[in-house]
Amino acid sequence: MSPLKRTRILRRVQTLWARVGLRARLEAFILLALLPMVGLVVVLLLQERNQDIERARDATRLLADRGAQQQAQIVQQAHSVLQLLTLVPDIREASPDRCATMLKQATDLYPWSTGFGVFNPDGNLLCSSNRSRPMNVADRDYFREALATRGFTVSNFLIGQNSKQPRVVAALPILGDDGSVIRVLLAGVDLNWLAELSVEIAHESGGTVSLFDSEGTILARVPDPQGIVGRSMTDHPMVRKIMEEEAGIIEDDGLDGIPRISGFSTLEETGAKIVVAVARDDILAAADRNLLLGTGVMAGVVLLIVGGVWVLMEVMVLRRLRDLKASAAFLSSDLFDPHAPCMPAPVHPTEFSQVAQAMRTMGRTLSAIAFEDRLTGLANRRFFEAHVERLREQPAQDQTAIAILYIDLDGFKPINDQHGHHTGDLVLKEIGDRLARCVRQGDFAARLGGDEFAVLLSLADGHQAHYAMDVARRIINSVSAPITADGLDVGIGCSIGVALWPADAADLSVALQHADRALYAAKRAGRARVVSYSDLPTDNAMVD
Repeated sequence: MSPLKRTRILRRVQTLWARVGLRARLEAFILLALLPMVGLVVVLLLQERNQDIERARDATRLLADRGAQQQAQIVQQAHSVLQLLTLVPDIREASPDRCATMLKQATDLYPWSTGFGVFNPDGNLLCSSNRSRPMNVADRDYFREALATRGFTVSNFLIGQNSKQPRVVAALPILGDDGSVIRVLLAGVDLNWLAELSVEIAHESGGTVSLFDSEGTILARVPDPQGIVGRSMTDHPMVRKIMEEEAGIIEDDGLDGIPRISGFSTLEETGAKIVVAVARDDILAAADRNLLLGTGVMAGVVLLIVGGVWVLMEVMVLRRLRDLKASAAFLSSDLFDPHAPCMPAPVHPTEFSQVAQAMRTMGRTLSAIAFEDRLTGLANRRFFEAHVERLREQPAQDQTAIAILYIDLDGFKPINDQHGHHTGDLVLKEIGDRLARCVRQGDFAARLGGDEFAVLLSLADGHQAHYAMDVARRIINSVSAPITADGLDVGIGCSIGVALWPADAADLSVALQHADRALYAAKRAGRARVVSYSDLPTDNAMVD
């Protein structure tokens, strides 16, 4: 940064600081002193918030692992039970009555079991605990695998024909003396453990537990308000990520579209996935409450201190400043005597007495400084001319392209003639308000006198002529809207001339003349329209 530019920035900062009142300065210092403490509290609360998220991530993963472990334990228990049952002679021989009775007793003994059955190697049912109708399972993958390996196998998750609930089937061959398979003992395993885990999770965190098979189909979900059990979810981004990993944690939108923290794990034997998900917003609710409470307490402390300073400044300083303000009002009146003191001269001069003396000196010029149009609230012609002069005096490197809009109201004179000047003044005030709303902050709008107005638009890149035309059309539409004044509905319009500086003229004064010519061209062309100087015929344009 060049020294000249640094000096300008420093001067601007000093100018802004000089405009800040005494009370605001003191309170600014106090706020700056309190800022580190406030920042520390906020940082600590945000750290606590992040820790809550990490705890939730760990909890979902642990719960998913617990579900996988419970499934593994149940499968292992099913294996042990099947091994015991294969040793019972009545089951090995599949005695019609005694076999079914014993299998029924085993089903009642183990809550995870949906039933047992003994099948021939050809897949036909010999006896079962449910006394179901004849059936054949020879085409089932788990049955063929049990025959081929002559060992314990577990199916993928299946949907029960009667219960419509997901379950797995465990199969264990019964071998003869020669080592051949003479029977196959099957056991159905339900998901009671999943329901119990879901109730626990819902009680602790309000989360959900979902079970997907190895193909991405949702087999169980607690709770399931959307009724999506049985649907394939392989096209969901979260499910795709889950299927690619054995276990992990994912933060993404859940199946219900709510942002969730999801921990998942793979169930042994089946390749299925158990997913425990909690709503991120629910996890953060308590942390956000603490953050809000802590921030509120700090805000209360800051407000208390600022309020105390406010009161002290009122008692010790501002009352004296209001006296000076009354003196300033007297200085700007017709009764002002430049030789009369603003207040009794104190024995020991203070800042206030010095300000009073300076105000007496300023009194001679206060009456001449009136840059605001009192009717519309816009800048007046004097302010407009002073602003134009400042733009002209700016160094070339600091100059910004300007769009000049000269505006003249159409049909305003009849309003004064028919309804009086009071109604006309109300209309002009409304026009001033509408004009101010049509421009950006930083642009310049002024009433030049009567029903003539001007707008100066800053064109930052110098290539926004279309923006100036858009603003002009916006002004025409706004001014043309119906106006209610003194209970009367009146309608007027406006014509606008546009010129660009320095695009249309290097000299700003010449550019203003070009805008004036464009305005009169607009009025001659039928009024209620905008004309750009660059669009005027060559014989009407003036060369710089």
